Amino acid sequence: MKTLRNKLLVVAALALVLALIWLQPLDAMAQRHVESGFKRALTTFAAARTLNAVLSVVQSTSIGVHIGVAGSVHPGAILEPLDDLIEQFSAVMLAATLSFAAQGLMLHLATAWPVSVLLTVVLIGWGLRRMQGKPMSSWLPRLALGLLCLRLSVPLLALASEATYQLVFAGDYKASQAQIDGVDIPDNEIRSDETFAERAKRWWAESKEINKKIEAVKAKAESLVEHVIKLAAIFIVQTAVLPLLFFWSMLWLYRALAKSAFVRQTE
Repeated sequence: MKTLRNKLLVVAALALVLALIWLQPLDAMAQRHVESGFKRALTTFAAARTLNAVLSVVQSTSIGVHIGVAGSVHPGAILEPLDDLIEQFSAVMLAATLSFAAQGLMLHLATAWPVSVLLTVVLIGWGLRRMQGKPMSSWLPRLALGLLCLRLSVPLLALASEATYQLVFAGDYKASQAQIDGVDIPDNEIRSDETFAERAKRWWAESKEINKKIEAVKAKAESLVEHVIKLAAIFIVQTAVLPLLFFWSMLWLYRALAKSAFVRQTE
């Protein structure tokens, strides 16, 4: 009776695993989640590059003047530290975008039919030997476990990452993303066909206007520092910290199962 129950358990476990492999219910959800994460990272990366371009234009804004000697001032230079921060943020977002793209490629590789065929053959071979009660070396169940962990780790990672985002990070992401969109670019047109008096008068008037615009951009950018850091932290956790923790957990699970009686009894 106990032997029959063990055989039924083996058959049920094999049927469940093979259904997960070939029907791919987890894989379809994981693919959608990876694509969603990729689009979020790409959107934030594009916003970061736009903000970086705006700050660079503001920094390079010069106001020409000729009062005795020719010269120019660059009031936008005060934004250089913020521009450096946005550049670093852009690099983080590029890495996050590449991470999601890599997850998509890994998901395609893990779900490819040759991998599924190999895993199916190994699992069925192990199941048949187990149900027949024939002795076998431990390499077969270890191989089956290893391939199964590799096959399921990528879609499970995508599901866990998206679940964490939806439960913990979604509100902060949407609020911070909304804050980094849309910064005005101050403009200034310097004309050369003016008298000295006209140029000096217009320069003084326009310098005040540009300074106001630059101060507005500075205030806007400074208010974004917290949101930029928060977005960077969200994507670092989602694309670096969580994958490392997840794969370490899968490795620990594999080692624990490989050392268990489940494998030793086959030796």
